[in-house]
Amino acid sequence: MLMLHRRTILLLPLLAGALTGCRGDETPADTETASTTDTTSATTDPTGGPQAGPTYWQDIAPIFFADCVTCHRDGGIGPFVLDDYAEAKKWAEASASAVEARTMPPWLVTDDGTCGTFKGSRALSQAEIELVRAWVDAGAPEGTPRDDLAPPPPETLTDAVDYKTPAFAPEPQGGDLATYDEYRCFRVETGLTKDRFITGYDVLPGNPKMIHHLLGVAVDPEETGMGGKTNAEIIAELDAQSPDRLGWPCFGAAGDGVNPKGIPITWAPGMGVTELPEGVGYRMKPTDWMIVQVHYNMPEPELIGQTDQTTMRVRWADEVAREGFFDLPDPLLGSLLEGDPVELEPGKPSVKYTWEYDFSYLPFFGVQAADLYGIFPHMHQRGRKMQVELIEGDAAPQCAADVQRWDFGWQLYYFYEQPFPLTTKSKLRVTCDFNTEGLTEPVLPGWGTENEMCLAGIFVVPK
Repeated sequence: MLMLHRRTILLLPLLAGALTGCRGDETPADTETASTTDTTSATTDPTGGPQAGPTYWQDIAPIFFADCVTCHRDGGIGPFVLDDYAEAKKWAEASASAVEARTMPPWLVTDDGTCGTFKGSRALSQAEIELVRAWVDAGAPEGTPRDDLAPPPPETLTDAVDYKTPAFAPEPQGGDLATYDEYRCFRVETGLTKDRFITGYDVLPGNPKMIHHLLGVAVDPEETGMGGKTNAEIIAELDAQSPDRLGWPCFGAAGDGVNPKGIPITWAPGMGVTELPEGVGYRMKPTDWMIVQVHYNMPEPELIGQTDQTTMRVRWADEVAREGFFDLPDPLLGSLLEGDPVELEPGKPSVKYTWEYDFSYLPFFGVQAADLYGIFPHMHQRGRKMQVELIEGDAAPQCAADVQRWDFGWQLYYFYEQPFPLTTKSKLRVTCDFNTEGLTEPVLPGWGTENEMCLAGIFVVPK
């Protein structure tokens, strides 16, 4: 889970950027090409006679190679390959069912133009989905093999600097809020000798089965945190709580009481390389500390005692044109900090929680307007739907993001082709929908995956 230190009106300078996954590039698929709209292509079958209807090589392989093969190939994270006809035929019905349900390719937000349009969309068009179904119903014919298709190259972050967390054996903290979980922070030396800007990053988990998320938190050690102490003093006290273990406990950002400058790096399951938008970066000073927070999740007994060493790759630039800001509001989790936590009623197929977020603080940054460039939906394993609406003054709400099939394993940051304009009168209304069937006790907000969150990360660029 991603976490919130406190519910404050503080925009945190952002990671931003197009997260790439099982689509091999950042350009939305052309949904009007002949390969996706012609469901009656005629090819030659192996006997030399004409064959009507869509075939693998002529019609389906172009879709699979563009949108699926980054994951579904030898060495990919997909459980089977789709760049081989024989294997693709074995999994034809499963593939058709998955694309019809829009669970694959992984793209959780509605992306049909009714609720924003997004960069790097993996979503298939309705014509593509119908084409895959038509191919399956025709018996998944092969068509004429071709050698002009190649899977997109694996995503890599070039010109990056690697930072590693120490080899660490996490221990579940227990309790109602972190039954199988430990949050641990480590400081990594950036090696900066002057101000530089983060423009991209990637995270390579050392032990993927236990890594739930990673945050890169920027901290000014001399900034005042809670109790009038400096961040450096607070971190030293936290570190002293467990002198026989590396790092320190940090359920809140860089640690309880630490006042962070921002969270420029966020990684969660399903993310690939993160590229910040062109010309946008996050400033780090040589005096800033980079604190890496790792959420270890160990629900399986065999994970206890195992170690992890995760790599965080960062690309730096000497200068950028603009700086973006990021916030991680979640009043559901914030209710814990207020001493009266929200309880989600058990035994229900649908339990909704709604909160609002306004932008009246924009003058604090010296501006009256900004643009909403991206949205990051986040819930835990009981989440099923999320809706984000943008309301301008007394105007009717407009849909900014709609998640109809939440999938805990594919958490992406979604960036708009056209950002939404914001003013001091703008506000977001966020509604999370949870399924609590099978439970007899209320679900509490919290940091563990057995608890819940209703977080909508936002990327804002002041005008």
